Amino acid sequence: MTTARWQESSLTILPQYNNTMNLLEQTRQFHQDGHFEQALAGYKALLDHEPENPHFCYLLALLYFEQGQVEEASHWFTCTITLAPEAAPAHYNLGVIFFEQGDYTKAALAYEEAAKHCPDDADIFFNQALTWKKLGQFDKAFNCYQKVLDLSPDDAEDVLYNIGVLCKDIHHHADSIWFFEKVVENNPDHAQALNNLGYLYHLERHVDKAITTYKKLIALDHNATMATHMLAALTGKTPDRAPDTYIRKVFDSFSEHYDESLVEKLGYTTPTQLREMLPSMENRRFATTLDMGCGTGLSGEAFQDLTEKMIGIDLSPKMLEVAGKKGLYNSLHETDICSFLRESKESFDLFLAADVFIYLGELRDIFTLVKKRAAPGSIFLFSTELTPQGFCLKTMGRYGHAEAYIRALAKECGFIVLAVQVAKIRKEKDEWIPGNLYMLTAD
Repeated sequence: MTTARWQESSLTILPQYNNTMNLLEQTRQFHQDGHFEQALAGYKALLDHEPENPHFCYLLALLYFEQGQVEEASHWFTCTITLAPEAAPAHYNLGVIFFEQGDYTKAALAYEEAAKHCPDDADIFFNQALTWKKLGQFDKAFNCYQKVLDLSPDDAEDVLYNIGVLCKDIHHHADSIWFFEKVVENNPDHAQALNNLGYLYHLERHVDKAITTYKKLIALDHNATMATHMLAALTGKTPDRAPDTYIRKVFDSFSEHYDESLVEKLGYTTPTQLREMLPSMENRRFATTLDMGCGTGLSGEAFQDLTEKMIGIDLSPKMLEVAGKKGLYNSLHETDICSFLRESKESFDLFLAADVFIYLGELRDIFTLVKKRAAPGSIFLFSTELTPQGFCLKTMGRYGHAEAYIRALAKECGFIVLAVQVAKIRKEKDEWIPGNLYMLTAD
């Protein structure tokens, strides 16, 4: 997504007294040359002489903003607006500050005021569109992008790309594809548009277009790890696992709305279904639980009352950040499963892997290491998607595992299969993906 733009337009309000002009020119030169202390002293001297001059307030605000002192900048932009409510650049720059602070409601109000006083400034409407999108006001965002196109046709590529992202985020995939294709028509090497097109073509089952687009991304060396993995999925190849960098990027990008997207939109209840396999264990409590691929902590929520101590591991730092805020885990670790199990000296009574093995093909190393770290009588709960035999990388980029493969691996690695349950794992294009839930114990 294109970031907010910084506007340095000067106000048209001039100093009232000619005897300040020399000091103003000298101070502006200090400012331009990056001499912060001298510029600060100059602006303060000017304000001592004319404390209600909005032009001086505005310049001082810009100086503070450029130094990253946003509280002081906000104060002086607000002073500018108090003295000159029509000062569109001050409203605009307050909008930028509020946006960067994540206060999108205040940012929207600031941009609205800026647009009221400067209705022909495309930058204002561009930033306003970004802000409305953050607030979930997608119709308003679309209208602002349209305004930018009307005011600044030269920015069409940037705007069309952002409209494509907007449409993708609200799941208007056909519209999103249309906008991204327009971007690529004018700029065949627009890597971000191609990246989104690859994802959308794949999702909508336009296989030939998806393959062509993934090959283009690999040639451009843009998100090539993802493109290589997805190309393998579409061409019948099965690497042993998805690359860590691909998994990390996928989950980092979804972390902000992961719970909502997975639970509400995709009907995801795997952690709850795994828990429901346990009543036969006579309400057993577990001393130490390892949540492998914990994500945002959905499994932690399902099992927190059954365990004394819970440790979570995941490759995505942003997912771990969300999980950490829930206060479910005694510790969280940014690492892959095998590395953690190899380095850990602790034994665990419960191992959880909900919706984790869909990113891993060959599971032998994990099973071997889980057995090594398993306390006597420990329980190993996990889910898989289905495939007829062995394991394979399915067309949508996730792995499936056959029940026969899991049973053979469990026997080889010293586990007893206590239960296997057929399950609906998640929805994909409004259809349930079939899978299995497993409960194993250490032999």
